[in-house]
Amino acid sequence: MICCGASLAYALGTCITWRTLAIVGVTPCLLQLVGLLVIPESPRWLAKIGHSGALEEALQKLRGKETDISEEAADIKDFTEKLQHLPQSKMLDLFQKDYIHAVTVGVGLMVLQQFGGVNAICFYASEIFVSAGFSSGNTGMLAMVAVQIPMTALGVLLLDKAGRRPLLMVSAAGTCLGCLLVGLSFLSKEHHWAKDLNVALALTGILIFSGSFSLGMGGIP
Repeated sequence: MICCGASLAYALGTCITWRTLAIVGVTPCLLQLVGLLVIPESPRWLAKIGHSGALEEALQKLRGKETDISEEAADIKDFTEKLQHLPQSKMLDLFQKDYIHAVTVGVGLMVLQQFGGVNAICFYASEIFVSAGFSSGNTGMLAMVAVQIPMTALGVLLLDKAGRRPLLMVSAAGTCLGCLLVGLSFLSKEHHWAKDLNVALALTGILIFSGSFSLGMGGIP
């Protein structure tokens, strides 16, 4: 849904001004705010603070009036009680020998995801296309949108079949190739190689980067 929302923003941005787009963006924010006023509280949080009556009421509202929630409510209460009897963890516990490898992998993926160039490509894609020789950035932006959504959907479908690690490796290799092609497009422009080559390399590079990032590095971390 994040991918769909961002892609919709890119598509709308090709035909309306950024000011209008910003105003349009207020609409889902207001809908979410109104929705938050009427949704029930988290049953697990209510169990944690000892409001068992409110817990059952919220759970019944979430599951439907005709649903028997007694077993699920009992499970939530039991789990919460067990959780409260466990020793309290500290932030420094994450850096113990038993956990440091998992923490390094998890945090490292999040950091490298952001340092991999995704923000530069997303925020400046339109300018990159124009700089590479496109008459307008709109065509490239729409092509990028057309790639992102199906590749994200493919990543979701393959996640539990292919596994996280293979998808991440393919995704990381693809983003590297995409960045290389975009860099080569500007090298081509600087050395006055064929103009069509600049455009082709920039478009291909950004599409490969966007597709590869959507496939794995965007969602798996």
